[in-house]
Amino acid sequence: MRTLTNILILLLSVSVFGQTSEINLSETILKNLDKISIDIVDNTYLYVNDEDSNELFYYALKPKKKIKGTLILLPPTAERAEDVMNNNAKLAELAYENGILLIIPSINYNLYLDKTTMAFLNTTFEKAISKYQAPKEKIIVGGFSLGAMNAIRYVEISKENPDLTSIQPVGVYGIDPPLDWVRLYNSFLRTKELNFSEPAVNESTVYLEKLEKEFGGSPEKVPSVYIKNSMYSRTEKNGGNAKFLIETPIRIYADPDIEWYLKERQRDLYDISVLNQSAMINQLQIMGNKNAELITALGKGFRANGMRQPHSWSIAEPKGLIEWIIDILQ
Repeated sequence: MRTLTNILILLLSVSVFGQTSEINLSETILKNLDKISIDIVDNTYLYVNDEDSNELFYYALKPKKKIKGTLILLPPTAERAEDVMNNNAKLAELAYENGILLIIPSINYNLYLDKTTMAFLNTTFEKAISKYQAPKEKIIVGGFSLGAMNAIRYVEISKENPDLTSIQPVGVYGIDPPLDWVRLYNSFLRTKELNFSEPAVNESTVYLEKLEKEFGGSPEKVPSVYIKNSMYSRTEKNGGNAKFLIETPIRIYADPDIEWYLKERQRDLYDISVLNQSAMINQLQIMGNKNAELITALGKGFRANGMRQPHSWSIAEPKGLIEWIIDILQ
């Protein structure tokens, strides 16, 4: 039976993302696309908007050339893996042409990297790399929104404690990722109080419920839990978990269109992620990471249906991104 949370997130994903089960790519690409089931039952809603299925899987796009490296792409909240592929059609084509194996796991509804989530990701990554005989030392992880949070946090964990991860990525990128759970919690509270945008209120309701339940309370009640699971914490020395990325190439993409947010969402700079994104990159650069970049793509955010939305996959320009990926893998 669906809970109120599941119903709200379904409404959010349909109204904002426009879900589909079809992959709209060229025939050549589709011939090289595999869907591989993972022998783990989805009892905890790691993956939603798949009706009543409890299957977990991953898509793998095999390149036309010998595999030079792997790009793992992680979905945002509630977006189906098929739409991740559709929203990254050009990137997929470029990966295919340039010898990069593309992996998209079926995960879009975890809160943080708990044991269940880590077990699925580690199993998926290990099986995919083994099946396609891809180089273990040439893996990059990226994602959008929740997927970007998962990507960054996974890489941090891989550097802090390599025994907890099945792969050791050599680079990571995030498209408009929230980074600090404390800031995000407070922003969700404010969004609910304003009650201005239905999609934003639905998202806030879902995540406040999940945070209270899975973290054990608010940031005031259990601050250490929020800090432990944040990608970056401005209140902590060296940015908290960000310090584990000192030697890792990282890109964060943002469309900081504050005029749009003020008009369309009644949100200010404290409510959007670019403050923490810039602070995290600045901290990494101060600590000596010469490959930490914030890419500002002002005005570039649009959903697949043409709707203007700064928080979108489109802010990462595919050609520039693939060149960055290839450079790191080499």
